[in-house]
Amino acid sequence: AGSAVVTGTCTQCTAGKFAVAGSTVCTNCAVNTFSAAGSSVCTNCDGGSTSAAGSTVCTVCAAGSAVQTGSCTQCTAGKFAVAGSTTCTSCSANSFAAAGASVCTNCAAGATAPAGSTASADCTVCPAGSAVDSGSCTQCTAGKFAVAGSTTCTSCSANSFAAAGASVCTNCAAGATAPAGSTASGSCTVCPAGSAVQTGTCTQCTAGTGSCTQCTAGKFAVAGSTTCTSCSANSYAAAGASVCTNCAAGATAPAGSTASTDCTACSAGNSLVGGVCSQCAAGKFSLAGSTTCTTCAVNTYADAGSSVCTNC
Repeated sequence: AGSAVVTGTCTQCTAGKFAVAGSTVCTNCAVNTFSAAGSSVCTNCDGGSTSAAGSTVCTVCAAGSAVQTGSCTQCTAGKFAVAGSTTCTSCSANSFAAAGASVCTNCAAGATAPAGSTASADCTVCPAGSAVDSGSCTQCTAGKFAVAGSTTCTSCSANSFAAAGASVCTNCAAGATAPAGSTASGSCTVCPAGSAVQTGTCTQCTAGTGSCTQCTAGKFAVAGSTTCTSCSANSYAAAGASVCTNCAAGATAPAGSTASTDCTACSAGNSLVGGVCSQCAAGKFSLAGSTTCTTCAVNTYADAGSSVCTNC
């Protein structure tokens, strides 16, 4: 075996041929087989390799091709093969390949494509309100949102909400709060009277504010107030005050006064009565800024509105 009768003598077969015992000729190895010199049989090429008839070695199919019908054949678009492949494999979902590819190219983040896609044009960006989940564009659940081309749906931040398939979260109305991931406007809770949204939560209004808005001059508010209250007569307040300051004794000011300069001392012959400068009655007198009228001493007298008593 491995030789044949040639010109009357047994002669070893050359590489690429074979012969069984008693052969008169050496026979070429078939396609996709090979042999060394003196072989009695040809050896099949490994998977992913080919050879021509009478070959001494096999050739591995290059990347982007595979053995098909006995020869290395370029993979069609939408498929790929590494070197030495026996078949071309279809690209998985969300990837694509041109003809002769050794690897499939992934679609851009946030885009999908069916298995076996042939070009980037087959990749479709997920629309707003959806994101790539388990390889396909999936609508965001309520309480989440996504812009076009997103890879994930994002939970709504505190004080906002979203229905399923939302591209943006909607803010709660002013003065209302909601936990992160809220799904509807009904999740928004209005802050109670005397509080307002501060750093995302309902917080009691501080003194000097009404519904957490600073009081203007001439008004005041204690902590938790919903409104600012005007200062009463004979008192005053600067902006942001928690209490009004009384005018000095014997002075008056209109309600809602804003500064001490609004306080006016009662003139001589008058005194502060019930919060108003009132003329002293006959027989009494007062100096400027007095809080009461004083009765004249014995042997003196005074007309109404007098600043001093006159001796008899």
